[in-house]
Amino acid sequence: MLGLHEKWRSTFMEHWPDEVIALGLPVEEVTLSEQDRLAIGGRTSAFREIFELDEIPPFTASFHSAVNDTLAVFPSGGHARLGGCSFKTYGQSQTAPAFNSRDLAPHILKENPRVAGLLASSLQNNFDVGLFIRPWHDIPHWAEFRLFMKNRAFIGASQYFHTMVFPEIEQSAKPIASALIDFAEDFISVSHLDDAIVDVFVEQKLETGWRAVLIDINPLIRRADACLFRWHNGGDFDRGLRFRGRDECVLSMAPLPFARTS
Repeated sequence: MLGLHEKWRSTFMEHWPDEVIALGLPVEEVTLSEQDRLAIGGRTSAFREIFELDEIPPFTASFHSAVNDTLAVFPSGGHARLGGCSFKTYGQSQTAPAFNSRDLAPHILKENPRVAGLLASSLQNNFDVGLFIRPWHDIPHWAEFRLFMKNRAFIGASQYFHTMVFPEIEQSAKPIASALIDFAEDFISVSHLDDAIVDVFVEQKLETGWRAVLIDINPLIRRADACLFRWHNGGDFDRGLRFRGRDECVLSMAPLPFARTS
């Protein structure tokens, strides 16, 4: 049986099959050298202590050229993250598109224990880490959802920013639910995982209607945010979509006809 650490790594973008990658926005990868990982991780004090860094090394010249070339693929600019986690800290995330490595530096070169922990683990356990760059895409908070998959069956979906009320969700609950159901069916058919937490955003296109787009995959573990569900006593997942209504109470559309696989 896989240990938690191996399960965690299997959700990293470095391990996504091409068919899973295709469920999200286009993406390009820049593999980080050991020096580049030290340059990023060294912004966090605990990382410097682990690797006994008196000075933080600079990025390699190849990092700057690779990032600049990759960002040039996306004329509207790009958003960057690591394969195993984003650079988001304490609710702060990249707020504007990056067009070159100089634009990206303030976003990735800062104290970030989560990023530092991932980079430290990669150096200690000898696995590669990629910087993944996607085209810039404005995603409103109401449009983000978290889906929960266990034994290759989706057991529930929730609005991601679950303490807030978004009229847009209640107004479009049915087409949103339909988009999530369609996404779940597509995901199960190509997923390399049996259990996962899957983060997506939804959007409406004039030509094609509503769709859900893959953002991230995380391990299905109790320390993850269950959003409007609860882990207690085995969890209260009901194969439904949960969101907050106008009076802040939790509304549920359940059960939804999520596809199952044997």
